[in-house]
Amino acid sequence: MRQDDAAGPSPRSAVRRSRILEAALACFNERGFTATTIEEICQRSGASVGSVYHHFGGKEGLAAALYVEGLGAYQRGFRDVLEQDPGAEAGIKGLVRHHLGWTGTHRDLARFLLTRRETELVLATEGSVRDMNQELFSATRRWLRPHVEAGSLRPLPLDLFYTLLIGPAQEFARAWVHGQSASSIDQATDVLAEAAWLALRGSAGPGPGAGPGEEGGHAGRVEVEHLGAGELSVTDAVEAEHR
Repeated sequence: MRQDDAAGPSPRSAVRRSRILEAALACFNERGFTATTIEEICQRSGASVGSVYHHFGGKEGLAAALYVEGLGAYQRGFRDVLEQDPGAEAGIKGLVRHHLGWTGTHRDLARFLLTRRETELVLATEGSVRDMNQELFSATRRWLRPHVEAGSLRPLPLDLFYTLLIGPAQEFARAWVHGQSASSIDQATDVLAEAAWLALRGSAGPGPGAGPGEEGGHAGRVEVEHLGAGELSVTDAVEAEHR
């Protein structure tokens, strides 16, 4: 076992790994995954071919690490909003603001997450993304349930909830990261946060129907990555996607 494996990566190794990821992100966004070569990533990052293979095992592993780590960062912020236990309106608006705020702060990474569909990348990330989504679903259900029971939010299957919550913001984000929107992120945030709240708010009392994720044959299993394909899925931020 290498010393780095036993004690964790050295600061120098962590910096080198970060530079490789940054270079790969730039290359993938500029040229696409298929057209990008390991040599181009090495030239841009200053790393050797051996270093890239040491850290990631190849181009597919590098793209997978970039995708999973980016999606994980986005989802941690999403869960952070829920863990603050906001009220129904504050929570819905806060999640939309997180989605668009994260996109605005991490534009290049969000673009990668929103546009990657290569078969190699899907297969390389499938297991990790499934586990991450399950954690996100659990946190979402825990936050939703009392608000649905109180009538503050509509009782909807989880896939429809995510679509109404993030769907419009996801479509705006997709256009914005490619420079195809006339409005700014700041202009869109308040408008889309309010739209999500109006779409999801419930009646004053408990509404009829099943709780989130309990209605429909596969609603509780739908895979949603948000910003990523990615679904920001970066699997997409959040658009319900079935693999």
